[in-house]
This record gives sequence, C-alpha cells and structure tokens, in this order.
Amino acid sequence: MAFDKFASSQSGEGDLTETLLPDTNNGERSVMISRRRRFGNFTVFLVLQVCCLGIYTAAFFSLMPKAGRVNLVYSPAAGAVKLEKVRFNATLVIESPYNGPPSDEVDAAWTALLDNMNIAVPKSDLDRVGTASIRIPGTDNMYFAGLSVFHELHCLKRLRQYTWKDHYFPDMSAEDERLNRLHTDHCLEILRQAAMCRADISLFTLQWSEKTTQPRADFSQEHECVNFDAIFQWAGRHRVDAGKPGLLVHPIHGPAYPDGTSSKIGATEDMSPTVIES
Repeated sequence: MAFDKFASSQSGEGDLTETLLPDTNNGERSVMISRRRRFGNFTVFLVLQVCCLGIYTAAFFSLMPKAGRVNLVYSPAAGAVKLEKVRFNATLVIESPYNGPPSDEVDAAWTALLDNMNIAVPKSDLDRVGTASIRIPGTDNMYFAGLSVFHELHCLKRLRQYTWKDHYFPDMSAEDERLNRLHTDHCLEILRQAAMCRADISLFTLQWSEKTTQPRADFSQEHECVNFDAIFQWAGRHRVDAGKPGLLVHPIHGPAYPDGTSSKIGATEDMSPTVIES
C-alpha cells in the first residue's frame, strides 16, 4: 500500500523522493514534498540574506560620521558636526550684534566670532588631504591650519567693513585702495563659491501684502544647519594664536608679526615660489 511505502521511507530505507517516484499514484505527493523542501531551503536562504543585510547596514551607519553623511573630503572636525533645524530671522531689519553702524560692541562681536580661526593639526591630517602648512615652533610635529567656516566669516566681516570703509580704512593711498578692492572681490568670490558648494535647498515662499502690488519673499524658514557652537568649541580646543609675536617666523625674513599686528589691507599680489622649510 502507498501508506506502507511512505512509512518505510520514513524509517530510513532510502531517500523519500526516490522511494515515492516509482508509485504512479503518489507522484503528485512526491512533487509536493520536493517543492516543500525547496521552498523551505529558499526561506532559510532568504532569512539569512535579510540578517546579513541588517548587519551590513548597522555596520555602515555605525561607521558614518555623527552627522549621518559620508564625507568626501576629510576634516579632523567631522566628529564635532551636529545637525539641527534653525529658523532664519530674515526680516528686512534684523537686530544682531554683528550689524549696524561701527561701534566697539559690533567690532568686539566679530573679533570673538573669529577668535578660533587658527588651529594646530598634526601632519597626518595634512597628509590625508594632500596639502602642507607651516610647522608650529616648539611642538611635536604640529602645523598651522584653520576651518574654512572661519575664513568665510572673515570675508563677511571684511565686506561689512568695506560698506563702512571711511571708518575702517581712512586715508588710504591709491595702491592700498586698489589692494583693498582686490581683497573685497576675493571675499565676494569665496562666499559665492561657499554658497554654491553648500547649495542650501531649504524653501522660501512668496506672500501678498496689503500695501504693495508686488509679492514679497518670506525667507524666514527652517534650514538644516550645522551647530556652530559645537564647531567653535572644537576649534577652541585646538586653537593657536598665529599673531603671537615670534611664533610665526619666516625662514628668510624673520618674524611675521613682530608686534602682534598685521596690515589692515590684508592682501598681497605675491606670487613668488613657496619656501620649503627644512
């Protein structure tokens, strides 16, 4: 009987599928069992693949920077990046410690904002981005560097000063005026490149008002921002005072800032070859 053959196959007398094949009446049952076995194997394979995918995904995200993005360009400050939502204040008149007519308070705010512009980094950081810098005297293989955000803020400060240039740049010679204009154009171009590099894709909207026929733009929207305080604090922990007298010493011409100050113009057309330190 078919049942007897099925029972004997269960007791170990040959493979289940091979035992049932000669019995014409049980062909369909044989196919069903074979299909079940294949389906069971496929299910196990699928579960294993899903588990592996989960492990790979978890490992990938655990190795990503804290901001959740893959950095195309290395920066030692990547671990300090924290993303947050910030709603811009974009009204026409904005109360801010960084704008308004020249004053000691405004100047102090900008000075404090740029306080951590220069930092010390090991040579290994420079090697990772394929660049070089000036070694900091008295350190164990540390070099001068800076985060680009501070250069961009410097440029914004420069543009603000240029709008009040009679106050910040009085009695300039024609040559100084020319260099000052070049420095300002340089800063405009740096900020254009920076804006296009970040390419903020936050939306702005248009609104009708009761008094004018033309729509007005509403730029006071939420933006995805890097927490600047975290970056500022990171830079502060690596800060170095590049203007300290005697710290930056040219190998040919001597101290760069003998009295701790630099030119107000801050620009030069020097295109001479780079001096390689020994």
